[in-house]
Amino acid sequence: MRGTAVTAAFVIVCAFFMSACSKPAATVNGKKISRETLELHMKERIEEHKKQHVTIDEKKLREAIIQELVGERITLDEAAEKGITASDAEVDKELEAIRKRVGDESFERQLAEKGMTVDTFRKRIREKMIMTKFIEGFAKESDIAEQEMQDYYRNSPKPFLRPARVNMKIVEFQTEDAARVAAEDLKKGADFDAYAKKLSDENRAIVSDYGWVSPDFFSPDMAVSIKGLKEEQHGGPYKGQKGFYMVRVKERQAEGIATYAEIKDMIRQTLLQQKRTAAYMQWLEQKRSTSKIVINLS
Repeated sequence: MRGTAVTAAFVIVCAFFMSACSKPAATVNGKKISRETLELHMKERIEEHKKQHVTIDEKKLREAIIQELVGERITLDEAAEKGITASDAEVDKELEAIRKRVGDESFERQLAEKGMTVDTFRKRIREKMIMTKFIEGFAKESDIAEQEMQDYYRNSPKPFLRPARVNMKIVEFQTEDAARVAAEDLKKGADFDAYAKKLSDENRAIVSDYGWVSPDFFSPDMAVSIKGLKEEQHGGPYKGQKGFYMVRVKERQAEGIATYAEIKDMIRQTLLQQKRTAAYMQWLEQKRSTSKIVINLS
């Protein structure tokens, strides 16, 4: 009898744990947020914290992430009702841009570290794009008045700094050998602009007047080299993500205080984002209060 009782108790305990594990992490108006989704986000966030050497309280982190996922679920459901979508073409374009920015090898490694597949990542991109479109609907650029932007500039506690920048011409080569041949020709005294035009005319390189840009926009090694170039000097070849580059610095501009005209567009985008975020958060809190939300973290 005692053995039977112990067995029965064991079965009850096992059933309890199996029931707990089978429950979704949360439901929002009857729609499930799976434990797998929660743990995937947890793993990703923990990896980010470790890279930044941040101490992690996993209990608080899990609670914060489930609240984020609840907010996302509410938002995506509302977006679906409004017919807001992200097409396959839009998702593919964003995915390809990310691949190019980080490189194929780094892209695959980062997915593996996060425990994600390409399909899972595509789904994440699609959801983020839909949410962005939805939030953008809370305010438009015409909602930002000229006086509002001027006041923001005038009343800033710190001056707006314009970073040091250079005005450059860039020549892009497909192979390192081609770039090195060009570098050797330029060392012999060839005029950079005339030589670049010849390369372009012969379809041996892509030449562009890049315009004003901060050297820090480029890779660390390339940025350091460009910062050391004086006006009318050229440098390279440099290895980039898509090829090899030679550059000529046409003009330099030191760091200084930016005028209102120089950063007006940035101020407009800052204020627009603030308005959208504030309106969205107010809407989300109201929707939370009227939604049926069940969280199962235990």
